[in-house]
Amino acid sequence: MKKSFLILTTLFLFSCQKEGENFKASVEILSQKAYYIMLRDINKQFDLILNESKPKDISLSEYKMELISGKIGLPISQQNKILNATKPLIDYSSRLAKINSIPLDDLSSKIAFGGLYAPDDNLNSKYNENSFKADNKLSIIKSSALNTKQVMKIDANDVLDCALTALGADVIYALDASSYAAWTSAAMSKAFSTIAKRFLGPVGVAIAVVTFGICIAHESNN
Repeated sequence: MKKSFLILTTLFLFSCQKEGENFKASVEILSQKAYYIMLRDINKQFDLILNESKPKDISLSEYKMELISGKIGLPISQQNKILNATKPLIDYSSRLAKINSIPLDDLSSKIAFGGLYAPDDNLNSKYNENSFKADNKLSIIKSSALNTKQVMKIDANDVLDCALTALGADVIYALDASSYAAWTSAAMSKAFSTIAKRFLGPVGVAIAVVTFGICIAHESNN
C-alpha cells in the first residue's frame, strides 16, 4: 500500500512539474533582437501583399497612409492576408500581456500593444503625456546584439516623426494627453488602435503599428 502511495505521489509531482514547465514555455517571450526581426519580416510581407494593389503613381508608404486614412479601400482578400501575416505579432502580444497581466479587450488593441512595446521596454513609463511633444525626451531600452541593456535617449521629434509616418498629422491631436486619464500600456494601446482602425479595423492597426515599431527601432539603434 505504501509503495503504491509513493508511486502515485511521484507521478503527481512529476505531472505538476511538467505542467509548470509547459506554462513557462507557453509564456516565453522573444528577445529584443528577435522582436525587431519579427517586425521587419512582417513588414516585408505587408509590402509584398500591398504591392499587389498599389497604384503605380504613388509610393508604397503613401499607399499605406491613404489606406489608413480611408482615401483608398483594400480588398477583403488582401485584408485577410495582412491579418494572417500579423499572427506572429498577435502571439507575441498575447504572451507579453499574459506575463504582465495587461488587459487587452479587442484584437486591435492587442495588435497595437505588440507593436508599441518591445520585450525590454518598461511598460509603465515608455509613453506619457509628454511623449509626443517635440520639446521633451523619450527614454527607451536599447538591446545590443549581446542582449545587454542600456538606457538610450530618443529625441521626441523622432518619436513624433514615427507617429506621423504611421498615422498621419491628426495623431498630434488624437494622442494628446488631455484625452486620456492614464498612459498605461493598455490605455496607450487602446488610444493608438482607436486612431488606426478607423477605416480598416485591425488591418489598419497592423499596418500602422508595424510601421511605427520599425521606425522606433531604427531611431533607437542610431
